[in-house]
Amino acid sequence: MSLITKIMDFMFEKIGIPEFEKIIEIENALIEEDGVLGFSSKSAPRFDIPIEASKRKGVNLFITPRILPHILSSAKNMRKSFKDLQHNPAKPKVEISSKDLADLKKIAESVGVYDLGFTKVPHELIFQNKSLLYDNAIVLVMKMDNQLINTAPSKKALKNIWYTYDYLGRATMKIAKFLRQRGYSSQASHPLGGIVLYPRLAEKAGLGSFGKAGLLITPVNGSTVRLAAVFTSIQNLPITGENEHSWIGEFCKTCLKCIKECPPQAILKDPIKHNTGRVTHIDNEKCFPYFAENYACTICIKVCPFNNTSYEKIKVVFEKRK
Repeated sequence: MSLITKIMDFMFEKIGIPEFEKIIEIENALIEEDGVLGFSSKSAPRFDIPIEASKRKGVNLFITPRILPHILSSAKNMRKSFKDLQHNPAKPKVEISSKDLADLKKIAESVGVYDLGFTKVPHELIFQNKSLLYDNAIVLVMKMDNQLINTAPSKKALKNIWYTYDYLGRATMKIAKFLRQRGYSSQASHPLGGIVLYPRLAEKAGLGSFGKAGLLITPVNGSTVRLAAVFTSIQNLPITGENEHSWIGEFCKTCLKCIKECPPQAILKDPIKHNTGRVTHIDNEKCFPYFAENYACTICIKVCPFNNTSYEKIKVVFEKRK
């Protein structure tokens, strides 16, 4: 590890970690407000990567001068997403017009969101100690760069991950601001960390389905994506309740490439089913040390067939084999 990387890691430990700890305090404080939607007894704790890294001696996240600005920008917007709640209208609209819905989709596309879906948020998908203003969710999908992810584990792949976190976070803030300007209340949920379990929420919104690595696989770009959400007062979002991607789970049972290629063997062939109903696909105690020492790893995304082959092509081949 270079001297500059050591310096960046030191700065992150002394400046970045306290900032993320403060953000967690702000997130958790929202539950004290009247009328918010809290977590349930079935909710999972959130695994906060920066905090977990700070607890483990010898772990570094390979922070570089090119990555640090994206980390700091993400932290700034995570904090701002809560500060901006004060700008919500006192009497927000609860029904969106067809024009505003069309404009919402245009705004999302203009800020780099490749797909979006709509759903209601079950309480058990809200992380422990977190809360929402509304259970009406707009779920957002942004692509990562396949060519850069294909270099994983590497500095290039790690930079692209942080870049996508940052820019999807900014996009989420812009969409929340647009809704407020049109008279609706909104709560932006940054892709880094997040208030809810994004993959499950996105699956519920019909945006994809799960593979063996516990990642959401989408028709947009396989699992080479990041997810975020905006929660809103809008009660008539176009929720379909349908998901045409359930075949993905059956395909993954025949592939198993992510399991075979995982260096620390952290992906479970038979996921653990908890008493709460939550399903765990990854052994964090095996995954995280390797993840933290190898540029956020990302090999499970890199080797996934959906990363390099179109969704439709894989679907056609799979259905012919059935």
